[in-house]
Amino acid sequence: MNKQITINVTIIMTVVLLCAFGCGNNSSLTGLVPAAGVLRFNGKPVDGATIFFNPVGQTKAASAITDNNGNFTVMTLNPHDGIYSGEYIITVTKIERRGEMRETQTEQSRTPIIHDTREIIEHLPSKYADLETTDLKITIPKNGNKNIVINLTGTIDLTPKKVKDIERR
Repeated sequence: MNKQITINVTIIMTVVLLCAFGCGNNSSLTGLVPAAGVLRFNGKPVDGATIFFNPVGQTKAASAITDNNGNFTVMTLNPHDGIYSGEYIITVTKIERRGEMRETQTEQSRTPIIHDTREIIEHLPSKYADLETTDLKITIPKNGNKNIVINLTGTIDLTPKKVKDIERR
């Protein structure tokens, strides 16, 4: 998968999960177990990263966001509610967005064009953001795991990636 598709997939997944978590749904799931841990990159804690627990054979994904010390608590539906036991492929991303979106219309065309001048910068190695390239896997036991340690290694490419203009139809 190329970097632009990976970034777009990550953004879409983040928006979908954030919407699902923040839509005022007070329901709860049964059978969730506690899960928490720490995320490190080259030995240092990572703050503000989003961790996705992508199920292998289960029906519900889970996620977490790291704090200033790299600590996280996993949630499936509600904050800190946990995760189902089972196998997961982990993806991790820390995206910085800069710029703005604006709409223009030319005299030749009545179709508005959205100009996205935002830049996207990935602050972790891109291999961890993609289900096809991540090597992070975990099995959550039936009683949970509050001592998960996710160690990322490698180098990062801080080159800003532009989001292409799209035509609204």
